Amino acid sequence: MRLKLKPSVPRRFLFFAGALVWAFAAWRVSSIAITYLKESPWPWWLELMAGMAGLALFFNFVFLRVSRRYIQRIAAMKMQNPCVFAFFGWKSYLLIALMSGLGILLSKYEFIPLTWQGIFYIALSGSLFLSALMFVNAGILFRENQESE
Repeated sequence: MRLKLKPSVPRRFLFFAGALVWAFAAWRVSSIAITYLKESPWPWWLELMAGMAGLALFFNFVFLRVSRRYIQRIAAMKMQNPCVFAFFGWKSYLLIALMSGLGILLSKYEFIPLTWQGIFYIALSGSLFLSALMFVNAGILFRENQESE
């Protein structure tokens, strides 16, 4: 007898699982941003404003599209109880691992000045947080019998 382990959940749960992953990543990245913000030679408010400008660009041109695609993917799933890890495709998990590794390398070897890293991490953490909110909203509004658009 072959034992198959597949932790399945209702599709609505996938939205909240995705939101949890994005929110956790936002929290971790924002803690890095705060560290760099304290070490910056710039006034904190100036670096924060630059980070918010980056957030507007980064979210609108990258995360908004990606989050919409993931949300539509979940809503269009035919399976009623997919695997709990299905909120992202397998390629997305590879991309997340690659970007996490790149972030660790950037922090360790300081290829980019800390001030610019702080601005980038403010923009990234804000984008991740807004994506988490999109997933929460989609989970709240999701109806099991709706047709995907």
